[in-house]
Amino acid sequence: MVVSGVDQPLFRSFVSVRDTGRAVGAGVLLADDAVLTCAHVVNSALGRDRYDQTLPGPGQAVRVRLPHVAPDRDLTARVEPALWSPPRATAGGSRPVPPGAHLHHGDLAVLRLPGPAPAGAEPAPFLPHAYGNEVIALWASGHPLPTVRAVPRVSAPPWVALDVVGGTEVREGFSGGPLWDRDRQAVVGLVVADHRTPAGARQPQAAATLYAISVPAIEAELPELPPPLVPTARRGVQQLLAVLETILTTPDAVRGCEELLASRLLRPSLGPGADLDRLVGLAVGVRRGVPELLQAVREVMPAGSGPQWERLRRVARAVSPGESLTRKQQRDLNGLLAHCGRTDPRRLLADVLPHAIELPAVTGLADALDVLEGFEAQGAQPMPPLLQGVVRIGVDESEAGAYPAEDLEAWTERTALRLGVDVAAVRQYAADVRGYRAERARAAEQHTRRSFHPTDLHAARNAAHHDTRQTAGWADVGSAAVGMAPLGTAPVEAATTGPAPVGPAPSVNGSRPSRYGSEGGARLSEVPRVQVELLPTATGRHYTYQVWAWSGGDAPHRLVLARDTEVTSEQVVDDIHRVLVEEIREDPEPALVEFFLPAAWLGLPVDRWESFDSDEDGPFGLGFTRRVVIRTARRSRESYAGWKRRTAALDTARSLVLDHGSTDRKVARARLELQPEVGTVIVCCEPRHHGALLRQCVQAGVHTVLWHREEHGESVAAGLLELVEGGHHTQLPETVRLERAKAVAEAASTGHRGRQLSLMYDAPDHRPPQLAPDAWVLTQP
Repeated sequence: MVVSGVDQPLFRSFVSVRDTGRAVGAGVLLADDAVLTCAHVVNSALGRDRYDQTLPGPGQAVRVRLPHVAPDRDLTARVEPALWSPPRATAGGSRPVPPGAHLHHGDLAVLRLPGPAPAGAEPAPFLPHAYGNEVIALWASGHPLPTVRAVPRVSAPPWVALDVVGGTEVREGFSGGPLWDRDRQAVVGLVVADHRTPAGARQPQAAATLYAISVPAIEAELPELPPPLVPTARRGVQQLLAVLETILTTPDAVRGCEELLASRLLRPSLGPGADLDRLVGLAVGVRRGVPELLQAVREVMPAGSGPQWERLRRVARAVSPGESLTRKQQRDLNGLLAHCGRTDPRRLLADVLPHAIELPAVTGLADALDVLEGFEAQGAQPMPPLLQGVVRIGVDESEAGAYPAEDLEAWTERTALRLGVDVAAVRQYAADVRGYRAERARAAEQHTRRSFHPTDLHAARNAAHHDTRQTAGWADVGSAAVGMAPLGTAPVEAATTGPAPVGPAPSVNGSRPSRYGSEGGARLSEVPRVQVELLPTATGRHYTYQVWAWSGGDAPHRLVLARDTEVTSEQVVDDIHRVLVEEIREDPEPALVEFFLPAAWLGLPVDRWESFDSDEDGPFGLGFTRRVVIRTARRSRESYAGWKRRTAALDTARSLVLDHGSTDRKVARARLELQPEVGTVIVCCEPRHHGALLRQCVQAGVHTVLWHREEHGESVAAGLLELVEGGHHTQLPETVRLERAKAVAEAASTGHRGRQLSLMYDAPDHRPPQLAPDAWVLTQP
């Protein structure tokens, strides 16, 4: 049978697990002669109890079929004893699962074929799942019609919960099958169960939920599993070869490294036939192969140091951006984390990645650290987020005793050396975290003893506001909430029921209304513009995009660039600069650059991007040389209705501040619903809440949102209100651009508000091009 078209790797690796003449579950080809599936699927195929824990004997063969490669040929397979992990009730021990229990651990098995799979079959590539990426699952027969579509919602060890968004009904037979990410063309988990409303239940049927075992969980559960393949890596491979040539300079060094790497990846060595291409091919072809390569090179060349080693680390990160730990380091860490229970995983992510607009929902420490592993250290901070997270967990655990805190400390220092991080920096970071927490504890104790007199409240608020800036130090790097004393505007006292006045009367939250009149000057719709539909990768560090140009007047929109290979932000700026120079007539004033972003990436700092090579006069910074605004790439019907309502009220629109008192999404929505005349929103709260509030504004139909990426408090809110008041809304992009330019010009002032200023501007001044035809039917004025 010939497999063609989309999803070929899925079809070539999909396995149907059968009981005589019928399919009872599915699996996926892991190697030429190995199939990965669920243990309960094997039990069903052998006619045993679903939760039977005993290892099937050598005489108990399982019938399997590759329906898209050899649809009429049944194969026999037997359970690999070392890779049998039957269902059990708890993470530790082996207590059996009660009949009908929903959540259980283990439930994995590897079936060994008597020889290589039929011609045309190929082992599947594997990757960790990405939140927000739609996945599909095929029924046991492998037929493409009964397909379930779902989106990962939360990682709740041992399973990942997914919301079913379309396709066929979830029923018996999907278990053991691969979850397939179409965007990345990789397996991201195995289907293990689905949620069913009990018979006779009175509550309405909820949205269907599917459960899966994630790739990291599979690797942790089966430590002896050979490293699975990954999608073919291309970016950075040639650079990796080039830098290895400067380190492994003799055939003996290459051979020694290849033999060591092959043994750790459970792959055969080529011995004397090994070369650098073979070495790199081994590493980039499997999960965690690149970190294993770096470890092997370090062991073969223990005296290595200098710039080429730093370059090797940087290139390795580019080739494998989400992986820095070897398989053994990850297993050791997960073993220690199983004994840690004092750290909230969600709080840990928020502390280490305070500026991330969209963080995945995780409920386990192993999943949280898997997320942190995908991020790099920012700025001058030498500590990568992964090590920051482990240090913080160790500090939490030290309050309860020596174990596992001391082992976590030892693991961190050993791993830091391999990652090129100074151990002294690790110890200093840990000391600062402990010092900061001790200081917070003392402050909390003093606060409980202190009683404020009403006349002292104003002085206390001023003192707190005066201390909103963080002192430079380790503990506050990667933790924007340190030392912040958020102060918001006055709460809403009453909703405005009549038309908003045009005069200077204060708004319901204490601010003055913007005088959005017709005297606002030149219309922004007459200004030339470049429009970029930007699609970030899961890590948010590389992008694909399309660029449209419009020169103003009756000129048509023209698609001038489409880049479908992932590049850095600097390349994005280079391309925009080239379009501005070659396609846009920029007289008499600068063009407008609009970034159309998915809702989860509205906080991407595109206004701070720059390129060092695209301008003869020096670095080309978008945010202060051009008007840069963020627009929404998609609106729902509900948000479009709110958008039209707020558009009609623009001439008399008020401004609203969403401060720390509005960080609860229900509260924010209520404030926006109570004030349908609000046209501009100032978001002024801790940065970790920005993403949720930006999405809330989009859903409520707000088209203009101004926010500062780092600072918040009463004075910051007042400064932002000054920018938006007194002029026509079409002048706001130019006002924000000038503020950014002032911040750059005043190099000695690190606190200028324009340095971290961002503007979402989706007002009806100009009709966007057909970026996404179905979605823009709703959003075009």
